[in-house]
Amino acid sequence: MKRIFILALAIPFLLAGCSLLPSSLQDMKPSANEAPIAYIDAITPPTATAGEDVTLAGHGTDADGTVVAYRWRSNIDGPLGVDASITTSELSAGVHDIYFKVQDNTGDWSTETVSTVTITPVEVPVPLDIVSFTSDYDTIHIGDTVTLRWEVAGADEVSIEPDIGSVSQVGIIDITPEETTEYILTATKGSETKYNSTEITVLEPDSYSETLAVVESNTSSIFGDAPPALWPPGMGISVGDFTTDVSVQGFVTFDTSDIPSDAIITSVEVDFSSYSTGGTPFADLGCLRVYPQNYGTLKAGDFYTGSAIGAILKYCSEAQIMPHESESFRDALQDSVGHSRFQVRFQFNEEETDNNGDQDYIHWDNNELILHIEYESYQ
Repeated sequence: MKRIFILALAIPFLLAGCSLLPSSLQDMKPSANEAPIAYIDAITPPTATAGEDVTLAGHGTDADGTVVAYRWRSNIDGPLGVDASITTSELSAGVHDIYFKVQDNTGDWSTETVSTVTITPVEVPVPLDIVSFTSDYDTIHIGDTVTLRWEVAGADEVSIEPDIGSVSQVGIIDITPEETTEYILTATKGSETKYNSTEITVLEPDSYSETLAVVESNTSSIFGDAPPALWPPGMGISVGDFTTDVSVQGFVTFDTSDIPSDAIITSVEVDFSSYSTGGTPFADLGCLRVYPQNYGTLKAGDFYTGSAIGAILKYCSEAQIMPHESESFRDALQDSVGHSRFQVRFQFNEEETDNNGDQDYIHWDNNELILHIEYESYQ
């Protein structure tokens, strides 16, 4: 009966929220759970090719309990697995941060630990292919330069013949073939070989010869009196001085309108060997020289009074006036190619007149002023 009575007395206290336990026992609380720790043991291999197996191994510890769950994930591919050790071949190409965590028996998860694995893409074999093989021009003039360009894919070796040899798969080169040439590109990969070619046609110029005619309307002599006076055209030229001690210069225009603009002058033969003289011009006036002078339409004001330079011919005696080839005349004529006229001035340089009252001159009729030229042209 006492036990029943005591329990009956305790019930009101319990219902009222009162405890019959000592206060020292009422203050005791359960201690906090200690989180587990995750460890990545190995990622094998650390570098793999896409589609290759990669094994992720890890473990966890829990100081106040047990590890009951695992989680793996990739920063690229997301969740990977829920076992302590997993093997996957599904990792995509790239550098992955691999995260691992564990859970203890109270439901707490560890902090993630991280390591890396590199997945390289699968190399797709490139088939052998000559993408292009071209030249800037199919036809050139001899001495010109042309550019070859090419692009090859998937080759172990590439070569161009003749005369070039081994080259890279993509390239450019300048060549100057001396004759028409077919260039062959050869590309090999293992036992497979492919070819491509391009032909450069090299044109050689034709050779021509011509005798230049004098333009009579623009060929004459000019007296250096005050003011200078122009002879009527059509009388040829005289050079020297006359009894009045007035010097005279000769101006000659050759017709070059039939020479094509691409002509290369290869030789010039000067033939001024037919002439007449009065007095002793070389003894009294010194050397006769010939100068280029682009005077256009001849007029009295074209008489030259300065210190002449740049002579392309020089005769110091009658014996020297014979047919001869002249490189300096050739070069001067080359400079005029593309124009319809080539003009020169004849002048005794050392003394315009000897002031002795005698006439000392040399004279050519128009048909006695002869230039035989040879040139090459593609026209």
